[in-house]
Amino acid sequence: MSFLTNTPFLSVAQIGEKSSALDALHTRVLKAIERLNKDVQTRKIEISRRWGTKSGHATTDGGQHPISPADMASWSAIPLQDRERFATNETLASIRIIKQTAEPELNKYLKDAGPMHEALMSQRPYYSSPVQVLNRVSLGDPKRTTFLHQLQFAGPAELGHLAQVAVATHDVPLAAAVVSLLDRMPTKERPVGPVEVAAAMKLEEFVKVQQYLKLGDARLQGIIIAVRTWKQGKSNPINTLSMALRERDLEKDILKADGGEDDAPLNEDDAPFKGEWNDA
Repeated sequence: MSFLTNTPFLSVAQIGEKSSALDALHTRVLKAIERLNKDVQTRKIEISRRWGTKSGHATTDGGQHPISPADMASWSAIPLQDRERFATNETLASIRIIKQTAEPELNKYLKDAGPMHEALMSQRPYYSSPVQVLNRVSLGDPKRTTFLHQLQFAGPAELGHLAQVAVATHDVPLAAAVVSLLDRMPTKERPVGPVEVAAAMKLEEFVKVQQYLKLGDARLQGIIIAVRTWKQGKSNPINTLSMALRERDLEKDILKADGGEDDAPLNEDDAPFKGEWNDA
């Protein structure tokens, strides 16, 4: 069975650009939903004021807006229970109109996010292991070839020591040569594992891409949850916790150093799509 594909190989910078694009789309989605929520709240206050159903004081509505004597006089002719029913029906109708109007915009965000995320995730096979990246970045380096010739008869003790030297000095060609030789040895005879050596090198290419991929996953999930929350009119605590855990797993120092990743809301209290506005 062949594992070869025609998926284009992207550089770290190109992957970073795709991750940033998805991050920017996520920001636009949150701002759009924040705007929509403000529209809902504005309509609720207007309706409340018109029908006088949520008076904080005798001369203000629920939003603490002054109420005119004419409005107060008109209310006296309609029982409070009827006014509350009228206000509820009008509020629900207004919310439905706002949701219907926003549907194409939000659906487009979802439609755009899918291919962007797919293009980003297509690079995962090229960066699934630090050993892959170590071998690739050192390919063609004459120092690696020299080390391989010199160490072809090295024993476990010598390879273990040189693995430590490679990590301590961040010598990529030496680390690649040691990893290649370790990979040829029986597992029980290895002084240290190839993956452990490659991971200890903390190659910038591998570390950055892992964060870009995590950011892409988090932002796609954030977009889906934000839109779903808006459409349903209430948030899901499990989704909120999931998003918080994804955010916590991001190495923000690495992402910010490359100009990616904004400080997006991490929890329900900060998120612009919080609240259960369907309960008029």
